Amino acid sequence: MKTLYIIDDKEYLEPCGNDTVQRYDTMKFTVALQGLLNREEPKLFILWQDADTFWLDYLSSPGKLLYGYEHIKIRSFDELLRVFSDEIRSRGLVAWDYNVPATANVATTICGADGLLPVRGDGSPGSVMCKVIEATGAEVKLDLRGMFTGAGIIPGTRRPSSGSAKCDAYLWALEKYLYKTDPTLLFYTLDGISWADDRPYYPDLGNAFVYNHDYAIARRAFVFDVSSYDDELPCDDPSQPLGTDYATMKEILIRQYERSGGQKMITVCGFNPWQRKYTDYGGRGKHGGVEAEWRFTEVISAYNCVKDADAYCYCGLANASLCRHYKLKERYKNRNPQPTAEYDQNKTYILFYVGDYDASAWTYRFVPQWYRDKNLGKNPLMWCFNPNLSDRIPHVFDFIYENYTQNDYFQAGDSGAGYNNPRLLYPPRIHSDLPSGAEAYVEHNKRYFDKFDMHIIGFVINGVHPIDEAQMADIARFADVGVGHNSYGRPTEIVNGTVFMPHTADICSPGTKVEDAVKSALLHIDRCDKGKKFHIFRTILTSPTMHDEIYAGLRQARPDANFELVDPYTFFKYAKLAVSRRLTY
Repeated sequence: MKTLYIIDDKEYLEPCGNDTVQRYDTMKFTVALQGLLNREEPKLFILWQDADTFWLDYLSSPGKLLYGYEHIKIRSFDELLRVFSDEIRSRGLVAWDYNVPATANVATTICGADGLLPVRGDGSPGSVMCKVIEATGAEVKLDLRGMFTGAGIIPGTRRPSSGSAKCDAYLWALEKYLYKTDPTLLFYTLDGISWADDRPYYPDLGNAFVYNHDYAIARRAFVFDVSSYDDELPCDDPSQPLGTDYATMKEILIRQYERSGGQKMITVCGFNPWQRKYTDYGGRGKHGGVEAEWRFTEVISAYNCVKDADAYCYCGLANASLCRHYKLKERYKNRNPQPTAEYDQNKTYILFYVGDYDASAWTYRFVPQWYRDKNLGKNPLMWCFNPNLSDRIPHVFDFIYENYTQNDYFQAGDSGAGYNNPRLLYPPRIHSDLPSGAEAYVEHNKRYFDKFDMHIIGFVINGVHPIDEAQMADIARFADVGVGHNSYGRPTEIVNGTVFMPHTADICSPGTKVEDAVKSALLHIDRCDKGKKFHIFRTILTSPTMHDEIYAGLRQARPDANFELVDPYTFFKYAKLAVSRRLTY
């Protein structure tokens, strides 16, 4: 019988009390070890949030990945060190430098590449580093403390310093470790920076990406965190020469692009850490959160990258190093549209873009919640689960296709099989000036769309760049039914048989009241061309019950509009008919 070790996060961290550094360092070490242990097969599972319990039960059910495993609980960090003492001692440690927080990410890269376990370089009694050494006899085989100063020559290379200790650490890692990492994967996650300006402080392990790194380590990802702006100094390194972060990001991206020869799309797991850096949040920059999101997306898209976009509030994702072993079917059959009446030009048709599920962390967390919702299946909903997430959380896709109702339709979310800015795939490419990446993007999407029987992109986001004919022609090669997009004000168009329609509005996110969502929808309907009969409304992390209440509110507020909520196939079929007949749409 195979053994699965299980850690209950709350019990496991209880001895740390309110010492946030102990909690951070304990779990960071544990998650790193988890990534190594789970690399070849499932061995360690962490119960951190409610969704973890749900997925452990599902994965342990008959026929699933963990069926038949014996569960053994590890109750404390001391017990973990005893159980895996030989493993830890044989691997050894890499000590990162708190004075250069970027070295925490560098240490994670090293862990994935060479197997050294990362610890904060803190030799004080009771520190995690001291506990590990005392309990296991492990040695610090690589010490990053004091290595990077932002001056002279970058250690172990012939490269002059960039003028930034932070960026030197990443440039050093590029030279020493990039060739050992996965050429199709990058991790963009918050480094070891404190959440207080005057002391080490880590109040939120989930939104510090601590739990996410097991997957980065199991997959041997290169891990980094630099600003995508060159017009302001980053708050975490204000003494660097202007634009050094941005130049470092571009070097990381071009080096990874060159490894693929421009023929493959590269996944970047993570999101710009606006909660702590690079935005005007907390007065730490001059750019807004959405603006920073779009800028980062622009830059990575220029190098053939897509995001698995773990964004703040729900950044944390545990156990992906284990879940990745779940075996998916060769192909899946999507939901078929329910029989409907003929197109009626006297009705106003509504389609809900049910998002945002362009992030493994968000999808893993919320799929179980919505499955339990009493109104799941009452109305046709277009769930936009980006299919590339199946690389990291494959079991979730098996679950939704098996268990959600026939009134739930699964299509792709932000820009298809990964959130990117498709405009930046086409020359002239801002930020890179590389050849077109369109063919790599099309082939990347085809693979996932075929596997999951998808025919629609719910939302193509081009940031500040409008959608154009070249993009639409390429997107129609894999999204052959319909596409929603953010080029607001553009008319509905049919390109190679695919309907392209701008969203009407975003109307709902966590905390929005039903009446406010209804008012927002009606306000934006009134701003559209008079008589427009098709509306795509975007909702974010919104339950089936909330969708039902919004729909009911719309019908009650405007009975004369004759609103009808339909499935996505029917919606785009009717829209195509309206365009072909030159009716209002």
